[in-house]
Amino acid sequence: MCVRYTLHKSDAALGAISRALGAPLEAPDWAGPRFNVSLASTMPVVACGAGQPGVRAMRWGLVPFGERGKSRPQLHANARSETAATLPAFRRGTAERRCLVPANGFYEWMRSGGVKRPHLFTLRDEEPFAFAGIWDPAAGQLPETYCILTTEPNELVARVHNRMPVILTAETMPRWLGDRPLAAEELRLLVRPIAAERMASRPVSRFVSNSRNEGPGCLDPPDEAPPEPEFDFA
Repeated sequence: MCVRYTLHKSDAALGAISRALGAPLEAPDWAGPRFNVSLASTMPVVACGAGQPGVRAMRWGLVPFGERGKSRPQLHANARSETAATLPAFRRGTAERRCLVPANGFYEWMRSGGVKRPHLFTLRDEEPFAFAGIWDPAAGQLPETYCILTTEPNELVARVHNRMPVILTAETMPRWLGDRPLAAEELRLLVRPIAAERMASRPVSRFVSNSRNEGPGCLDPPDEAPPEPEFDFA
């Protein structure tokens, strides 16, 4: 799963998406730096409207139809890319409401020495990117919502977790964004894990483990040296 990410350089991330799409996009005034984005956060998302891409405020977490109207509905942070095109909760979004979720990195946790230790994953040189997302329209009191597709991990992420978000770069962003169904083969190619050599990772402070914590401290190195890993990273 991907349940925490960072968008602390929204101008850079939206600028990269803008160049990839060949369309003007600007970070909205309300989109300040976020170092610890968690479920139910309202974040900038690039989606198509009237045939043109634009930046929209959406809340992270699709709400299943049967949960709508509840005071504390179930939220879907992720959809498995292998089944999103067929499951009722995600099928229409995958076909008609594919979006780009700007990001600078994401976090995953590895249990080591009896403690869950967070790791930050980025592209090399901290290149901004977008997650492959799908979104649902507003309904009653429910705003527009989105979730992030996940896929099998590459070799780097597999050291820490058994899933990873689908990462899109300048080459794949324009192919993902849209409101028309993709051919099955094109969908399969777009949701493959990005090559491990295009990524970097490092352990960060457990400060980020609390979803209420925000700020640059989320990116700090660990307060203490982690113990030797319990398995071979090679």
